[in-house]
Amino acid sequence: MSKAWIVIKEVYRKNVLSWSFFFMVLGPIIMLLVFTGIGFLIAQDQMSSTAGTVALVNADDEVREVILAGDANNAFVLDLTEEEAKSELNEDHIDGYLVIERTEESLSGTYYRKPTSKDINVGSIQQALATFHLNNTAEQMGLNQEQLLQIQSSTVDIDTIILQTSDAGLTTEISSQDPTVLVRQGVAYGVSFIVFMFIMTYVSIISQEIAAEKGSRIMEIILSSISASTHFIGKMVGIGLVILTQLLAYVILFFLARLFIQQLDFFNFLEQFNIGYYLTQSGNVMLLGALYAIIGILIYTSIAGFLGSLVSTTEDVNKMITPIIFTALAGFYIGLYANVSTNNPVVRIGSQIPLFTPFVMPFRIAAETVGSTEIVISFIVSIIFMVICLWVSIIFYKSNVLVYSDKGLINTFKRSFALWKSEREAS
Repeated sequence: MSKAWIVIKEVYRKNVLSWSFFFMVLGPIIMLLVFTGIGFLIAQDQMSSTAGTVALVNADDEVREVILAGDANNAFVLDLTEEEAKSELNEDHIDGYLVIERTEESLSGTYYRKPTSKDINVGSIQQALATFHLNNTAEQMGLNQEQLLQIQSSTVDIDTIILQTSDAGLTTEISSQDPTVLVRQGVAYGVSFIVFMFIMTYVSIISQEIAAEKGSRIMEIILSSISASTHFIGKMVGIGLVILTQLLAYVILFFLARLFIQQLDFFNFLEQFNIGYYLTQSGNVMLLGALYAIIGILIYTSIAGFLGSLVSTTEDVNKMITPIIFTALAGFYIGLYANVSTNNPVVRIGSQIPLFTPFVMPFRIAAETVGSTEIVISFIVSIIFMVICLWVSIIFYKSNVLVYSDKGLINTFKRSFALWKSEREAS
């Protein structure tokens, strides 16, 4: 146990006490802040670019009054002909011009702009003109105000209700527009993204960790003083502690950010959305998602350790782990597809495949399209698969790290298997 602890401490110390770990912890946060800032700037730019100067052409006084009353964002030029408006547009004195065509039976408009002009939002103008034309039409037809309001309110709304039946046989009705549904979907997406991020990060780390020692040609010396299984488990536990340290860092940063935000009155408006209540309603998604995440990370890191032990140099690591990277990427995209189609056969089957389960099952749980029996089965299958991956990685670790070959994954494993078989027969 003391030898294993030495390996654990060395792996943990080397990875945590490094600038790469520091940037690995802060990287996602910085990216989140950057994307949030970019989104804010884009939103501000869109708000500013949807308002500008518009010339009204062929608009009588009545139409002008309606447009000016219905659109307070844009500035309007009222005394230009169509040729003058076109000239002003070409000289960038205005952002566009609206040509009004009005008859006794119809009212329409055509908006002209340059490709480089502001993207003026004419929706408010269109709405104001539509209301004005409807009122005029109703007046011509002899309809009173009450009849007009009745026509305007004669819309048909269809709300989708999800009938959820519990294991006890109780049926509950859930609207598809319920904020709880949206929050649960958001939590599922967060779980899937976190699993993908950790897998992408630590698959490379564990592979590099093992390949670095093998590439230095000292594995024979190391394995002469410690068993291969103890050495491999020590590295896996060390990487596991690194993962826990990163998660702990995020928990601490979360509570610090929460304390900071509570001091700012700017964020008090969030209280009206009752986010805490909706997150509580999503507790099962977070809990089960966390369990799936742990199992998924263990599965992928075990496979990464196995693949890392097959390479002869660190330069070959990326080539060797490419299949597992694409497998994780496929699972992530199936999870995204599950967000919009949880009952699709691909999603249902994918949620029971251990390599895809951590990405897909949280979305099915969030949508409540999976029963407790399926959840239990997926856990059992995933745990069995995880144990198999660990077992295969451990028993082949010694023969893998003693085989040096650049013949590719299949040929290297064949040589490793032959060495393992001969050692087993000799013992």
